[in-house]
Amino acid sequence: MISQRLLEANEYEAWAQRYDVARADMDNRDEAVRACIESLEQDMDLLCVTGVEGNPCKIIKLIDKLQDEVALSIEALRSAGIQIWMLTGDKVETATCIALSAGFKSRHQQLFYIRDCTSLRECESLIGQFSLSAEKLVLMIDGQSLDLIMTPSID
Repeated sequence: MISQRLLEANEYEAWAQRYDVARADMDNRDEAVRACIESLEQDMDLLCVTGVEGNPCKIIKLIDKLQDEVALSIEALRSAGIQIWMLTGDKVETATCIALSAGFKSRHQQLFYIRDCTSLRECESLIGQFSLSAEKLVLMIDGQSLDLIMTPSID
């Protein structure tokens, strides 16, 4: 999970002083530092949830490792209005298989592909098409096309 909590300058200064004292504690340093850090981990805003598979090269093994509750968990997050993204270095076809088996696509959604783009204009056109019905679609985009979109343009 990745989250954040915005601190006022005075709040940070007070915490930093407590943290310095905890780091200097010769008797219970680990416990004091842990308690100090945990004091920050309150009332945080959830930004995203992330997961990493240890052996992405073995796709069959990865699909076998998906827990029974993965699809239900993804659906519950989606129902709560949380946007779900899956990023992978695999081929689009392999990523599609993983996305389907993990429940990224509901039965009411279609797959929409942006791949093999050779120009930013082509990508932008496809993104425009996607945005017209985004709630009914699952976007699958390859690395080449994503690179075109993410590379800053020089005007």
